[in-house]
Amino acid sequence: MSLATLEPTTDQLAIFHRTLAELCRAGVPLPRAFRILMADLEKGTLRAAVADMASDVECGVPFDQAYARHQGEFPALYRALVQAGIASGDLPAVLEEISRHAATRAQVNARLRRALAYPMLTAFFVLILCGAILTFVSPIHWGLADAEDLTSPTPVVVVALGALALLVLITLFVAWVQSPLDAGRGLGFRLPVIGPLRNHAAKASFASTMALLMRRNVPLPAALTLAAEATEDKRVRRAVVKMSQSAHEGQPLAESVRAGSLLEPSMLWLIETAERGGSAHVALDDVSRIHRQRLDRATERLAVLVTPCAELVLGVIVFVCAWAFMVPLMRYAGELFTLN
Repeated sequence: MSLATLEPTTDQLAIFHRTLAELCRAGVPLPRAFRILMADLEKGTLRAAVADMASDVECGVPFDQAYARHQGEFPALYRALVQAGIASGDLPAVLEEISRHAATRAQVNARLRRALAYPMLTAFFVLILCGAILTFVSPIHWGLADAEDLTSPTPVVVVALGALALLVLITLFVAWVQSPLDAGRGLGFRLPVIGPLRNHAAKASFASTMALLMRRNVPLPAALTLAAEATEDKRVRRAVVKMSQSAHEGQPLAESVRAGSLLEPSMLWLIETAERGGSAHVALDDVSRIHRQRLDRATERLAVLVTPCAELVLGVIVFVCAWAFMVPLMRYAGELFTLN
């Protein structure tokens, strides 16, 4: 299967990192692994990045530095995770984590796009309908209304309805292009509907990153520092920085996480209990899995909510447009019937 034929880009990234992880685990040298991956890529930015990394690694450049040079193809989160994987000594596990993260993002995007496809098509045809009415039907209608002394809607009504349909279409298109996990970083988790998605995605990513580092016995302060660097969301990064400061003061994992006020009390209890038994990484994996499940449910709710809301708005536009033009005509027809 050609990686370049998969859309969106997050799918390509997921398969690329998963395949690279398998090759690394099999002991294939990185330059050869990149050459193998290049054979399955058509011309594009990802293939060019892989070619550059192969050349850099062959010249003795460390993999994390070669990877970090391609900021356009690999997000900051992935670059930080690669550094964390090299620091923990388990690069294949990190690459698999990146693959899971990219696959989750692709799944969220696919669900949202499926929910938006029909409303977008409907909004487009409503916009075409308003334009056709304004261009062809309105002059005839207004002429008839003037001749019979009837009240006729002004062009402002049709223009306003068309503008509203265009606004709905633009909003749906932006939501189609922009992943909800990236939207509204300035507002953070306070965004309605989208906020819970970003909340669960960020917490799942943090927990899985910490589980990976703790599993490789990376010291807690260093692990939290790397986790902060691997966090894209500003709110979560500030919380993880507080955790890192607490860890540098000698606090254990549970107390450090509590200092960041990021996870719920039930999650903290789970981590604290596991930490006493020396299996904190297992609890962190559980926390990550729980938030990924919550992310799936929140995505389903978003997909269920978007379609009826968009259809309701478009239905109101069509109803008002029909009412504005049909009521005067029905009055005229009623008067003709009465005269006859």
